[in-house]
Amino acid sequence: MTDMQTAPAAVHGAGLPVKIDVRNVDFYYGDNRALKAITLPLYAHRVTALIGPSGCGKSTLLRCFNRMNDVIDGVRIEGDVLLDGEDINRAGLDVA
Repeated sequence: MTDMQTAPAAVHGAGLPVKIDVRNVDFYYGDNRALKAITLPLYAHRVTALIGPSGCGKSTLLRCFNRMNDVIDGVRIEGDVLLDGEDINRAGLDVA
């Protein structure tokens, strides 16, 4: 089911707060777009699994959450990754 408006409530988190909110994220290695328009709410107290074939962007997305992509030259992220409502990629954020 692709339309979150018609999916069962359990799929949405059944009223649980969103812990990590990925909003329209594009991720680039140089000119190569590795992630395209990713939007994904991750709910508190829920287990979420990312599955897919090799090279589909699972590890790239996970590195967006812990900012490990920061150590790779020539990468950029567009869109928002919010942790408890705060943009983890905002300028001046103390990542520690």
